[in-house]
Amino acid sequence: MYDVVSIGSATVDIIINSDQFILKDDILGVMASSKNEVSHGLICSGGGATNTSVAFSRLGFKSACLARLGNDILRYYVRKDLRDNNVSRRLLIHPKNETTDYSVLLVSKDGQRSALTNRGDSTLLVSNIPFTKIKSAKWFMITSVKGNMDLVEQLIGFAVENHIGITLNPGHRELEKRHTLIPLIKQVDFLLLNKVEAESLTQLKFEDSHFWDRLLSYGAKIVAVTNGRNGAYIATNEQKLYSPILNTKPVNENGAGDSFGSAFTAALIYKKDLKTALAWGIKNSASVVSQFGAKMGLLTLKQISTNASKTRKSKKS
Repeated sequence: MYDVVSIGSATVDIIINSDQFILKDDILGVMASSKNEVSHGLICSGGGATNTSVAFSRLGFKSACLARLGNDILRYYVRKDLRDNNVSRRLLIHPKNETTDYSVLLVSKDGQRSALTNRGDSTLLVSNIPFTKIKSAKWFMITSVKGNMDLVEQLIGFAVENHIGITLNPGHRELEKRHTLIPLIKQVDFLLLNKVEAESLTQLKFEDSHFWDRLLSYGAKIVAVTNGRNGAYIATNEQKLYSPILNTKPVNENGAGDSFGSAFTAALIYKKDLKTALAWGIKNSASVVSQFGAKMGLLTLKQISTNASKTRKSKKS
């Protein structure tokens, strides 16, 4: 029924940009007791499961979002975004007496962001997963599930048993349980981390000479480490590739990792080589950060196929 099922968080993002925000010494904010004008604002869905499911739909797949929402008015923002992007909502859960997670994101002039997040009680549980309905999927995109390692283990085991590809993008709550997480990684096809997450998982600095050996020793077939405006690295036991970011003016960095990971995964499903997959990831993330919100800049299959060939060639590192 579905090509790709994105599993994890679904939120409502309230994104605010203001020329009056102060960015100094890595602090983004406003003066105390001040009143400030909003230059640009947006209320939309967010979270790893919604962002990636929309990306997969744009890239030509039958996509579904499996997430737990609240039973409140905020859920309609999520459902509308998914509907408008041809993502199945049949796997969404919204029990009574729960609230939908939401975030307020402050975005600076140069696209840097700070987030204030309200996480409700809507943790996705094993009992919420309709396993029979997702058994025929080609791929699972597993994003943050609020540290529910039992769920991560069940999903990975089910995927392996049913020959479903796995992309794993753990959040900080999963990484806090690294001793439970690490044994599961050997079953993963594509492990997606940013630099901070990779350092947390390996307990090594990115510059450490043993960093890549340790990260690859966990057994994922392919590992990506994104490093914001410093580009992205892809590694397997046979090779390591690097690509810088594209020369684009960032408007909002929200969704950069989700757009990179979903495009890279899409390339894997389409059986593209690693250089092409890396180019797709870089191109999709560059398009997303050049527009407001995590979804507006997501590319279609035609766009990413045409434009990826114009990106700078990846370098062996």
